[in-house]
Amino acid sequence: MTVIIDLKVHEAIENFYSAALNLHPALDIAVVEQKKERLYAALKFLQVNPYIYPLARYKRVWRAKRYRELIAEDFHFAFKIHNDENGNPYVLIYDATHSLLYHD
Repeated sequence: MTVIIDLKVHEAIENFYSAALNLHPALDIAVVEQKKERLYAALKFLQVNPYIYPLARYKRVWRAKRYRELIAEDFHFAFKIHNDENGNPYVLIYDATHSLLYHD
């Protein structure tokens, strides 16, 4: 199954880790890069079985849009499973937020 990541998701990840590096000078860029690699690996894993992830429970906007939610490396990802014009399912990841910023 194809996994498509919205630009907004990439930006959320980059913005969070850029801010973290600026706020915490002791934070190592290599550690951040490893975290980002694990994040993207978790997102890629959605191609295996995205149906196992529950509907979002806390963010009102995500609930209203009936997003499913994946949590990896303290990030929450909102996604939906769609079908293309040929009926083939694909995953579209719409939004992301870190647990420290996760609020309604």
